[in-house]
Amino acid sequence: MTIAPVAGAEVAIRNVTVGYPGVRVFEDLSLNIPGGIFTGIIGGNGSGKSTLLKTIAGLISPAQGEVLVGGQAPQDARAFLGYMPQVSNVDWRFPITVRELVEMGRYQFSWRQRLGRLIHTREDRIAVDRALAMMDVQDLQDRQIQELSGGQRKRALIARALARQPRILLLDEPSAALDAVSDDQLFDVLCDLTDLGTSVIMTTHDLSTVIEHYAEVICVNSSDGGIIAQGDPSDVLTEDVLRRTFGRELAIFSRGEVHGEESEPREHHTLLLADELQLHMEDHEHSEGHRHGPSR
Repeated sequence: MTIAPVAGAEVAIRNVTVGYPGVRVFEDLSLNIPGGIFTGIIGGNGSGKSTLLKTIAGLISPAQGEVLVGGQAPQDARAFLGYMPQVSNVDWRFPITVRELVEMGRYQFSWRQRLGRLIHTREDRIAVDRALAMMDVQDLQDRQIQELSGGQRKRALIARALARQPRILLLDEPSAALDAVSDDQLFDVLCDLTDLGTSVIMTTHDLSTVIEHYAEVICVNSSDGGIIAQGDPSDVLTEDVLRRTFGRELAIFSRGEVHGEESEPREHHTLLLADELQLHMEDHEHSEGHRHGPSR
């Protein structure tokens, strides 16, 4: 089975105010996410990444403003929208198999319509089989989901989102808990999808993958005005943007991951991480030059 190219997979957010009872996460937020490309949403813990993704998915309704997904309201766009939540948001004690979990990606969207609905059509079966194979969980399809490891759970959830064959795929921290092989496999699948015009929008903490895979990055920090920067990673990931995006969390990350020391000042570590990211950009540009040859 092949995936047909898709169109109309852009997201537009207009003057949106959104949050939870007693907590306002974004106020008067406006944002355009182009269709058919790989977009990463980065930010620290509590920065609003998941809230932004849930707003696009229609799981959170804004107090004001408008969200358009492929030109439609999120609730009307669900037939071509795939969403993978964080693993912690799933009750893994529920007694279903991996295949049954992935089949849920094919369910109709009215709760009353999908109660008791079984996967019967040939198209459904083919889509589920393909999603299982894409995430390499076909050998686990008869296993109860509570028996899965953390990485297997993540792959099963991604397969559920892929079973919908979405024009727009929303993934909340999909790389967390994946081993290196599964992580590479995931990015291969996602890059193939964007080549066919699918929009992939995913949240991540992993800056090391940003330059290599994302065509666009959105830097989020709800406590500093919402969207800090948006654009090509090589253009927008400056020292100032990284500092505003991650704040103190960036300094803590630098101490633990770069040097393992706790006595050096925050400014020094912020600069170190920015410098390392710049070196990664230069290495990537150098390898791309060798791969594609000199420009003409």
